[in-house]
Amino acid sequence: MVNENQDMKGLRFAYIASLLTPLTLMISGIVAVIYAGYKLNKGTDEFSYSHYYTLIRTFFLFFTFFVVLGVTAATMSGMVAGATYWVHSSWLDVLLKAIPVVGLAIAGLAIVKWFAQHLKGIRLLNEHKAIEL
Repeated sequence: MVNENQDMKGLRFAYIASLLTPLTLMISGIVAVIYAGYKLNKGTDEFSYSHYYTLIRTFFLFFTFFVVLGVTAATMSGMVAGATYWVHSSWLDVLLKAIPVVGLAIAGLAIVKWFAQHLKGIRLLNEHKAIEL
């Protein structure tokens, strides 16, 4: 019972740290990933494994997504700004102003999905159910 209680505390810590990632400028998310990796390396049961693995996978999936989104938005903005230097057009100005808005909308949807996945994981954790991998 002590080990199961300890595992639940560790999983809750990892979920809370992961949820605080946007507010702590990724520091708590990195701590959560390191902690989850440590627990996976140490060996754990299938229940804990599924939750730790999902936390790590979700962190790196969304981290990669936001890096790609940022690079794409910056590259497109630079290309359109360069094009407006050579071709003066009002639609290029509109496009230049729309790129950050579209990026913000995509990022907002991704953040909502990320929070929904965390809430699902926490719900399954409270029900003592493993996450399907």
